[in-house]
Amino acid sequence: MMTFNPIKAVSSFLFDAPVGNAPTHVCKETDFSYRGRAVVSESIAPRRRGRVHFQGSWWLAECEQDITLTVGEVVQVIGRQNITLLVRAVSTSIA
Repeated sequence: MMTFNPIKAVSSFLFDAPVGNAPTHVCKETDFSYRGRAVVSESIAPRRRGRVHFQGSWWLAECEQDITLTVGEVVQVIGRQNITLLVRAVSTSIA
């Protein structure tokens, strides 16, 4: 016999995943809404967070490269981890 659990019932309406199983993985390949160009609004040092302007709002951002991204620089958004966008420098060299 199944019993009714009101907490599970309410959480199923509020959350995509069951409580306690919230995904913390990086959304690089599957969520294409977090792709495109952004502009750095607060410098991003290696392995430190900064800020970018992306799709009309400001986001925390982090870069995996060992470079510092400066204010005004255009970057490529490659994914999202929780509320932080993952960015990389846009190559300015012409091959």
